[in-house]
This record gives sequence, C-alpha cells and structure tokens, in this order.
Amino acid sequence: MNKITILLVITLFLSPLSGCTSDEEAETVAFPAFSQTADNGETYDNARMSGAPYIVIFSAEWCNNPCYTTMHAIWNTIPETTVLVMSTDPVENAGGLTLSEWHESANAHDDNDDNGDGAVDESEEGVSLTTYAFMKGSDAGQALDITKPGSVVFVNGEGEVTFKNEGRMDDSAEIQAKWDEASA
Repeated sequence: MNKITILLVITLFLSPLSGCTSDEEAETVAFPAFSQTADNGETYDNARMSGAPYIVIFSAEWCNNPCYTTMHAIWNTIPETTVLVMSTDPVENAGGLTLSEWHESANAHDDNDDNGDGAVDESEEGVSLTTYAFMKGSDAGQALDITKPGSVVFVNGEGEVTFKNEGRMDDSAEIQAKWDEASA
C-alpha cells in the first residue's frame, strides 16, 4: 500500500512536466522573400533588412482605420523604428493614390484643425512617419496568410516572424512587448 501511494504521489508531481522535456520547438517562419521600391525611391528587400529587427504593416491604400490608427500607435510607442508599410492591393494605385500620396495621407491621420479655420496649421500637425517606407507587398501578405488590412508582423534580425497580429493593433504595452521580443 505504501509503495502504491508513493507511486501515485510521484506520478501526480511529474505529470505537469510531461511535454516540457520534449525536443519539439515552435516552428519558425521566415519573412517571405521580397524586393520592392518604396515611396522614397529606395529598394527594400530581405538582404537590406537582415541583421536588425523591423515591423511590417500590411495595409491598403484605401484603409484609414485600422491601418492609420495602427501606424500611429506603433510610432507613438516606438518612434523612429523601421517600419515597412506594404500594400495588400495587387493593382498599382488601387485606391487612385501614388505611394507618396498614400504616405502623406497616413501622416495627416493625426492632424487636427483645433482652431476650426478649415486648415491645419503647423502647430496642429501630428507626427510624420519619417522612418516608414510605403510599398507594394501583396505577395508577402498572401504568403503569410494576411487577410485583414492593418495587420502587423514583427520580424527579428534573422528575418524570422516573431509575432503576427491580424487587424488593428493599438495597445502600446503589447506593441512594446512584441518589439522587445523581436529585438531580443
């Protein structure tokens, strides 16, 4: 009887550890191969982005919210971070905007006409997303099964996706935590 009790106690203590000693690891997903010219005229590709973490926002040229909200939430949490904004629209100028016009529209998202004069003065301008590069990217989005505009992917310096969020992402604590994971 004593041996059975001891065996049961040992089994109860060890059962929560089952699977903890497995050799299985979470599958790493590499960010898909890409090479795109951004609104600033520069070409971005996997080789250029290698060695440092970055964020990719999959957007659409016509998407104000959640896309612009997500862009500004990331900027407000970790300003000056390299962010690639890839359009999920497969057609050039799908929304009738050039890449530069799309970038300007995103910049203006947090501008306010506080004095009500119908114009945004310099003092009423919000942030400019200066480290954001706007480009086409529907192939990369499809390869990652991105189905919602405003989706965000955090990529580490080895080019591995560390986190994928579909849809709006505006919680600064979550943004910071996922950035820290990608930067580790």
